Amino acid sequence: MRNFIQIIVAATVLFTAIGQAQAGETLSTFTKPMFGGDRLDWCLNWGVGCGKPAADAYCVKKGFQKSKYYLKASNIGNFARTRLITTGAVCDQGFCDGFKKITCSKPAPTAKMFFKPKFQGNRLDWCVNWATGCGKAAADKFCEYKGFDKATGFTKANNIGQSKPTRLIGTGAVCDQGFCDGFKRIRCTK
Repeated sequence: MRNFIQIIVAATVLFTAIGQAQAGETLSTFTKPMFGGDRLDWCLNWGVGCGKPAADAYCVKKGFQKSKYYLKASNIGNFARTRLITTGAVCDQGFCDGFKKITCSKPAPTAKMFFKPKFQGNRLDWCVNWATGCGKAAADKFCEYKGFDKATGFTKANNIGQSKPTRLIGTGAVCDQGFCDGFKRIRCTK
């Protein structure tokens, strides 16, 4: 019963922490992570660099920046060999530890290009409000809406409203007339 309670508490802590990812941060969780055909060992080297250092090295190999969370799988060597990520050495003894889970993270991108940007289901209008805050102001508002700081580039799409209605980011109003302009692209940065 004690082990069951420990597992429930550990899982609750893991899933609560995962819900606290920073805005735009990319997280991926690997259950029973493998390395070289075996379970990933708990340490970088025999008894050295255990836990976070080994989890970080695994995440970097997977294309992430670092580990955010991890859980230990104790004494799994008898039924699942473990492999050291630094040397590739294998541990097949009962005392060998590995990982139950590793959650890897990488920060949100610092720039992103949006082609034919949309706001609430319609193409983004060229202006924040009717004929005011046009161009850069509307592009900046869109970037803020997407979690970026500002627009560093944009291109106008002229007279698209009749075929592709546009929506004002300031009021949410829709423009469906031939003279309504939108954006071809917006580049947002942090």
